Amino acid sequence: METLDYAHFVQDCIAADTTEDQRLTDDEMYGLYLSWCFLHHLRPATCKSFWAAMSSLGFHQRRKSKRRYIRPGLRMTGPAAVDYILANRPSLL
Repeated sequence: METLDYAHFVQDCIAADTTEDQRLTDDEMYGLYLSWCFLHHLRPATCKSFWAAMSSLGFHQRRKSKRRYIRPGLRMTGPAAVDYILANRPSLL
């Protein structure tokens, strides 16, 4: 997968949010990427490749909260977000 596809993922699925309580965990962000790949019939890259691409696109800031890493100021958006949320919370159906 080329960096262009990662940029397309970010454009389709990640939105900046100034609300302090908005954040994505690393697991949520990678899971969102997997949902986006599934919906676009793309083979996902490895987790290591994904995070290298995210870093090159400027997603460096993260901090530890309750024993996991979060990316503050980001939220999910778009069809992949819906797919990810429903796949992880089937009780919402």
